[in-house]
Formats: sequence, C-alpha cells, structure tokens
Amino acid sequence: MKKIVIAAGMLLSSLMSYAQFSTATDIDDLALIYIGSQHRPDWNKDLFAPYVYHTYPDGTKSWMFDGFLMIEFVAYNELGQQVSFGESAASVFGAKRKDWERLLHEQLGTYSGNGCRALDNLIDEMIPELGAPGHKHKVVFTLPVAETKSDIWGEIDGVKLDFTQSADRIKGMKWYADLLFSEWDKAGFKHLDLDGVYWTNETFSGRDEQMTIEINKYYKDKNCRIYWIPYLLRDNNSDILPSQSADAWQEMGVDVAYIQPGYYFQSNRPKKYLQQAIDYAWDHDGMGMEVEFEGYNFGWTYDPATQSGNRYRITPQNSVLYENSPVYHQRLIDYIDAFEENGVFGFMPVAYYSGFEAVYDLEHSGHPKDMELLNRLATILNKRHVESAWDKEPSAGIDDVKLADRVLAYGLDGAIYIADEGVTGVAVYSVDGKLVYAAGAMQRTADLEYGITVPCDPGIYVVCVGSRSVKVAVK
Repeated sequence: MKKIVIAAGMLLSSLMSYAQFSTATDIDDLALIYIGSQHRPDWNKDLFAPYVYHTYPDGTKSWMFDGFLMIEFVAYNELGQQVSFGESAASVFGAKRKDWERLLHEQLGTYSGNGCRALDNLIDEMIPELGAPGHKHKVVFTLPVAETKSDIWGEIDGVKLDFTQSADRIKGMKWYADLLFSEWDKAGFKHLDLDGVYWTNETFSGRDEQMTIEINKYYKDKNCRIYWIPYLLRDNNSDILPSQSADAWQEMGVDVAYIQPGYYFQSNRPKKYLQQAIDYAWDHDGMGMEVEFEGYNFGWTYDPATQSGNRYRITPQNSVLYENSPVYHQRLIDYIDAFEENGVFGFMPVAYYSGFEAVYDLEHSGHPKDMELLNRLATILNKRHVESAWDKEPSAGIDDVKLADRVLAYGLDGAIYIADEGVTGVAVYSVDGKLVYAAGAMQRTADLEYGITVPCDPGIYVVCVGSRSVKVAVK
C-alpha cells in the first residue's frame, strides 16, 4: 500500500505545482511548544526565533514551522502541588477553574507578552525580510480535560461543578471553549490563525467517549479542528498491539492525528519502533507522524512561600546534542532518515516534539555537528513548504566579509584558505548545510600569523569564522 501511494503521489506531484500533505489541515509542520506551567521556558521572541525562521550557513533565510501547538498537561497551584490538565499520574491533583484560566493566558501571552503575543510580534518583524507566507501561521491550543476525580474545579454562574458527573464535565469543557474563542478575539493577533485544539490525553481508553465526541462536535461547529498525538501500545517484544483508541480516532471526532514512534527516548529501543510506527500511519489513511528529540535537560525547584520557581540546566552549556549525547544525536538522524526513506516527508503532515526548547538549543549549542543537523531539518521543512506553496526557497544571502585589507577566506585549486583569526572556531559547510570541516580556535605561533588550508572538492562552500561567514568557490 505504501509503495502504491508513494508512486501515485510522485505522478500527481509531477502534474501539480504544489502538494497538499493532508486533506484535513494545511499545517505542514507542527511544532510542539510546551508552555503554561511554571517550570517551562519563557517563550519570548528570542526563544521562538529558531522555530519561526532559519538562517543557513550562506546567510539565506526561510520560514521554519508553519504551525504551533501550545501544549501543557500539568502546572503548579498556589501550594506548589502539581495539577493535571488531563494526562498525568494518579497522584497529581485535579485542576481548578483558575488553573485553566491561567493556562490559557500564559499561552496567549495576555499579561507576560510571551507565548502567542511574542510569536505574532516576531512574525511581524520577519515578514519584510522573508515575505508573507502562503497563509498565516496556525496555532493549536491545549484542550484541558475535565478530570473525573475532581469535585473542586469551581463554579459557573454561581453553580458548583462536580467533575465526577459527566454532565458537569461537558459543561466545564464547553465553558473553556467559549473562553478560548472570546480571549482569542480580544487578542487581535495580526499573523496568527486559531486553527484547532489538542486533546492532552494520549489515549481515549477508559475515558468518557460520549463526552469526547460531544466536545469535539462543539469545537468543530465553531470551525475549530481537533488534533491528537496518540502513542502505540506494544508488547514485551516491542511489537504493536491493537489499540482501539488509536484506530478509532476519526470515529471519536478527531480531524488530525499524528503517531508517536517512541523510539528516541531510550537508547535500547530498536529501530523497528520507527518502521512499525510509519507502517501503522500508512495503514491508517490520513494519519501523520511525529519527530521526537530533546536538547538540554532541566530541573525545577518551587518555593510555596513565595509561589515562585527556578529552572536550571542539568546538562552542561554548549553540549547539545552531539558532545553531550552522540547516541541521541544519531537517533534524531534515524528519524529523519526513516521519514525520508518511507515517504513521510513527501506525503504526510508532521509534528515535532522538541522537549523544552531543543530547536533553540541546537541553534545555540556551538557545535558544528548540531548546526549541520539543524540545517538538514530546515532544508527539509523548506522543501515541504515550497511544495505546498506556503514559502519560497531561501533568500537574502550574505555578502563577502573582509578583514581590514584581506578577505576572511578564499578559494584555491582543490582547497580553501582561511585567514588566521587566532581567537575563534572555524567551520566549513557545503551550500546545502553539510559540515565539511570544523576546528577550534586557530593558534598563532610566536613568529607566524598564517591561516589554514582546508582541502575541498570543487564547488561552492560557506566558511564560518566565529559569527562571520563568507561564500567561497573552489576550482
């Protein structure tokens, strides 16, 4: 079936000027942004930047993700207790109405200026340089799920709700839908579209199916799509088990579903996790896939007395991903390889789990191998966006950089000469972003201040010395 679809898609793409990766959504690539809990990053413009656009080694730029899922499943109440938005351990407390309200305003950036507000402002700043994309960037919001164990949520119009009762769960979740639409309209974003909501629970098994269907219909009647990213149940041999909830996503009223492969997170998981998940998506028409990777690991401490927390890095600075964990660096490459080989990037919508802020971490890790990997991912996204007519090819490249009376680097026959800077690292990339050469700071000797010569095949290269870059042609 997969080969037939890929072959048919190749024929169709040869007859069309653009591709559509899903009949249910025009989001090509959906980035998961974990925001809403006190232990998450402050999603300001700086943090969003590498998710919104990418700068290649030659200085050209393109848009990155065209969709953003503002997601959260737990937060902390005034006592420092974890409260659940629908997918959490049994020991976590049920959320209250004020927790739901805080979640929404954190994701909107109503008071902080972060979240959607920062995203909208950043896109506004980049449009003059990159041009307006084919459609506005799309936003999907976490849908808090009324926990059956909670009778402390609060009141609506003076009437206390009891979430042990199905009717009250439905009433509370419809109240949140109305709040979302109202607050979105008040925000007045220029470059964002409210596209849908996301079920935080990753399986519908054992849940109130009638509530799920009714809430989904309520949103869809307001032209709001339903998104979901389920995991696959597996036996002791890592083989996929039948999963009624994952198989029945359309019957439950879900519009767009992506499959979690679950391969990345444990180094002993075999590659068949990836292949099985891809085959599952191909066998269930309309499903998409999720890429999974992480950057820095974080810890968080909370002081109930001041109702404040501190977030700290567990892994060292400048160690993502390659030096800190080459095994997991390779596992991200495994995802990209498998998705390319199996037609996922060519024919499916794709979601991207990146931990706390892994795209930002890769951008700022300082290691050329991490930048090479990010360049590869950005190139894939750009190709998809060009095919769907959402973006164009990268533009606005760098000019040659001169150092006083000499150039930063220049081409020779079969090599590149790089001037001696003595204080910064050096990297050479092919024009498609592949790392060719990397070294730390060049060291001057007592009597010499010469640079270095890097052998290269004929072609065009980008030489990066510190923060400066130059294109070089090698004969």
